[in-house]
Amino acid sequence: MKTKILLSILLYLIGESSPMARAGSTVKRIEINSGWAFSQTGSEAWYDARVPGCVHTDLLNNNLIPDPFFGTNEENLQWIGEKDWTYRTTFDLSSDFLQMENIDLVFKGLDTYAAVTLNDSLLLTADNMFRVWRSDCKALLRERRNTLVIQFRNVFDENLPKYNNAPFRRQAYANNDQADVKIALYSRKAQFHYGWDWGPRLITCGVWRPVFFEGWNSFNILNLQIVQASVTAAEAEIISILSIEADQYQRVNIQISADSALLSSGQATLQKGDNRISLNGKIVSPKLWWTNGLGGQYLYKIRASVTTQEGYADTSETKVGIRSLEIVREKDSIGTSMFVRLNGVPVFMKGADYIPQDNFQSRVTRERCEHMIRSAAQANMNMLRVWGGGIYEDDLFYDLCDSYGILIWHDLMFACAMYPADPPFLESVKKEVIENVTRIRNHPCVALYCGNNENDVSWYGWGWKQLYSPETQQLYEQDLNRLFHEVIPRALREADSTRYYHPTSPIAGFNNVSPMDGDIHYWGVWHGKEPFEQYEKNTARFVSEYGFQSYPELESVRQYAEPQDMQLHSPVMLSHQRCMADERKDKEYGNRLITTYMERLFRPPKDFSSFLYVSQLLQAEGVKIAIEAHRCSMPTCMGSLYWQIDDCWPVASWSSIDYYGRWKALHYHVKKLFAPIIVVPRIRENVVDFHIVSDMMKPLRGELHIRVVDFNGETISTTKSSVTAGANTAGRYASITKSDLCRGQDERRLLIVSTLFSGGEIVSESVVYFLAPKDLQLEKPDYRVEVKKAEGGYDIDLTSTRLAKNVFISCEGVEGFFSDNYFDLLPGVVKRVSFRTETEKGDIRGKLRIISLFDTYN
Repeated sequence: MKTKILLSILLYLIGESSPMARAGSTVKRIEINSGWAFSQTGSEAWYDARVPGCVHTDLLNNNLIPDPFFGTNEENLQWIGEKDWTYRTTFDLSSDFLQMENIDLVFKGLDTYAAVTLNDSLLLTADNMFRVWRSDCKALLRERRNTLVIQFRNVFDENLPKYNNAPFRRQAYANNDQADVKIALYSRKAQFHYGWDWGPRLITCGVWRPVFFEGWNSFNILNLQIVQASVTAAEAEIISILSIEADQYQRVNIQISADSALLSSGQATLQKGDNRISLNGKIVSPKLWWTNGLGGQYLYKIRASVTTQEGYADTSETKVGIRSLEIVREKDSIGTSMFVRLNGVPVFMKGADYIPQDNFQSRVTRERCEHMIRSAAQANMNMLRVWGGGIYEDDLFYDLCDSYGILIWHDLMFACAMYPADPPFLESVKKEVIENVTRIRNHPCVALYCGNNENDVSWYGWGWKQLYSPETQQLYEQDLNRLFHEVIPRALREADSTRYYHPTSPIAGFNNVSPMDGDIHYWGVWHGKEPFEQYEKNTARFVSEYGFQSYPELESVRQYAEPQDMQLHSPVMLSHQRCMADERKDKEYGNRLITTYMERLFRPPKDFSSFLYVSQLLQAEGVKIAIEAHRCSMPTCMGSLYWQIDDCWPVASWSSIDYYGRWKALHYHVKKLFAPIIVVPRIRENVVDFHIVSDMMKPLRGELHIRVVDFNGETISTTKSSVTAGANTAGRYASITKSDLCRGQDERRLLIVSTLFSGGEIVSESVVYFLAPKDLQLEKPDYRVEVKKAEGGYDIDLTSTRLAKNVFISCEGVEGFFSDNYFDLLPGVVKRVSFRTETEKGDIRGKLRIISLFDTYN
């Protein structure tokens, strides 16, 4: 054994210091992402284009269309998706590059139906937005004046014949294709491009991801897969699998390193064509990767070096977080469990559903993407669900989730539609799944793959099945089974057999499947108009979708609407409220639901800006009840993912962060609701129960202080008790009658402050009221404000002698981030809020605006 180890180290050192290794990689890339122009096919007019990009942003950058997101402009820009468009560029290549033995042209993403011509020769045709398109092009290239042309055909000409010739008419969610016919499901293109109940209908085309030439001699490492065969705190068994393309028979030396230390090495024989080589290694006492809040997110740098005696070499690098992860689906006394076990620990999933951050993906900069993932981490989330009507995200997204400890529940790109299952469609899907899963499978953040969003529940639970004859039902169910239970699982096994596959979401709560058997989407609150309290009765084993709408704040609305549009029922505001009632296209439906719920809890807002603000409080209040119900039900319920964290354009929606990156009231509330330890008072008829929920892996000994105070700060009652909060669990730790708490005082002017202390420090604190906000007797706060300059911005200290409920601070004309907002300022308590900004260096005191709930109806 010692001899084998010494030999491996010797081979590694020789390889690292030899002239062969220093010869460098014989694989070279040349990007073709500049010098592009575009035109409407058949037109003589050509304009500058940006690659990566899309036709809408190119038209906008050339001042040929107005901003699609502003006002009602979207309505007048539908013609863009109905036209064909042509892109072209001209480029030179060096003679050295042209002498390489193999040259491929690689498109990371073409949206969607495209014919690519290189120097007047048809090179390839594309029909799937999600695939990488690669073609050998060496024979077509020359040193000077190469011309690359891409002709994009519109989705209507491509898919209307499929719709018209289908054996039966397939259904799709009413808002996801606002054309007269449902054609979105026939194209392997982001479904939200066709419109959704939170997004516009802007059917793009273009070169949406980078383009490059890849030249190589002898061989080319296509992929390095890291399989964690076994992981414990003592040792991680690692299988490194190399996929290598070779143009001849040859022998190679291989070294795999982890953080520059030898992991494994060996020799292999490459055959001409595709090769797959595996090497085994071990990491002793690995630094484990944990989710946000439970530990570090250490990433090992894995490097594979492959060399030949002739001096050819190539390397491939990836980063890997070492962890064991299971999705536990076991029968128990109440049904079938569904939870994440990470490094041997059951972990409650706290997070949200995620949609693409922009209709035009090229506008999602690194800064925007990191702001979103960092915001999730700051709100104590540990999971995002990548929704099936969007895209397989760019590599940056997964890198950031790795770094911030955010697990990904990854839908495949199918949502709310009856997809076909003919052989060409299935073959395209198979390649799509293999390519995308191959790209993301090394990321520790990827927890599971899910076949689709709501395809099963739409058929079995929404009434679609009843629209068809028994014969047609049988035909479609064969398609459903073929796609999601045969082709996709086989593709996943080929690309990544290490992760759990969830066929559909939700998997429970319909078709006689109990909510106690898996994940549910609960929309009784919102579409069902049920009261918020119903969240407490619909906890299931994992709640992967639920939510409530709100509007963005006034500063965001100003970015897409004129002052005269600032009224709830204006054409502009209705254009930016996409929740409609089924096929009726009732544009007032979403606003009416918000108003219905608002009347239950709040006094009528006095003006438009007050309505925006109160809508956010309403959303936060509803989701708060849901999250607390889910967390208090652990370990029966082990996941709470609300719909949704982000927006793809400025709109009234279920998001907690608006399109411009501004946190809504919900996101500020979620930061507290998803804290590692929370105290949850739950008011019943005559009793208040006090629960403590802990995600920590050790018990916590402390003292629970319960105070009832009035709105002027006078203490009405106080209770203290020693508690030991159990590790990774929820429990009830106190029950007190309302009469003992209130002592005959007017509940309209009382609140409960519950504080958990440990080691003299506040671990958690919550504030609740006995009555709905509309029934509280609030008075005008008398703020005292102190502003101090601090690193990166300012510290703002607020006090008031009277309760200020749901304080919202803004800074007029200054972009920045407030550490807390929409909070309750308790009487006599100093509240410090940090304001971080890069755009203001002077005194901001005169620009601060502070409102509370009292100001919305007085």
